[in-house]
Amino acid sequence: MPEIMPGIEPEKRDRILNAAIEEFATFPYEKASTNHIVAKAGISKGLLFHYFGSKQVLYQQLVGFVIEKMYRAIMERIDWHESDLFERIKQIALIKMEVQKAYPHLFDFLLKLMSNQHLAKAGEMIEFYKGYGLDFEQVSRDIYTRNIDYGKFRDPATTSEAINIVRWSLEKYGEELLAQMGSDTPIDLAQAALSMNHYMDILKRSFYKPGLEQEGHTV
Repeated sequence: MPEIMPGIEPEKRDRILNAAIEEFATFPYEKASTNHIVAKAGISKGLLFHYFGSKQVLYQQLVGFVIEKMYRAIMERIDWHESDLFERIKQIALIKMEVQKAYPHLFDFLLKLMSNQHLAKAGEMIEFYKGYGLDFEQVSRDIYTRNIDYGKFRDPATTSEAINIVRWSLEKYGEELLAQMGSDTPIDLAQAALSMNHYMDILKRSFYKPGLEQEGHTV
């Protein structure tokens, strides 16, 4: 994949990216302001347009960056052989913690992108990146379906609600952990996973058939 802002020092690059991601995650494309972006990033407007040329190019490259960042993180860390939905969601929560440590608003941007709240051009970019083998839409579907054993649920009619409750719970817990850390504090993913297991056991007792809620956890 083409490198975004080649030659720039990583700290400045991430400062610019984070400012832009936050702006487009907060406002619709039409209302997103490059003035806000350069003010947050602490750079000149000339430098921003030196790297991107226009607001539209900036947005398009952010789409590619976000898709690739999340796709690579998931493909490198997720265990697709895991059949327990709770464990799968925990894996995603831990991946999100890692990525969000460096790019706090990346997921807000991604959610808007996937819900078609931005330019139709985003869809074109998604199709473009599929040409590089990056199909984030398919991966998003696979997260909740590939090799998952839904026979563990006591009430199949409430499975979608269970997914939301578990996802919201673990993602919120991860956000709270990140909020407690300083910017230079490394993430202890093993400890976070152990803590999540405790909450998952409580949730499994609510949604799984009796006798299945204590199956082994992964860290």
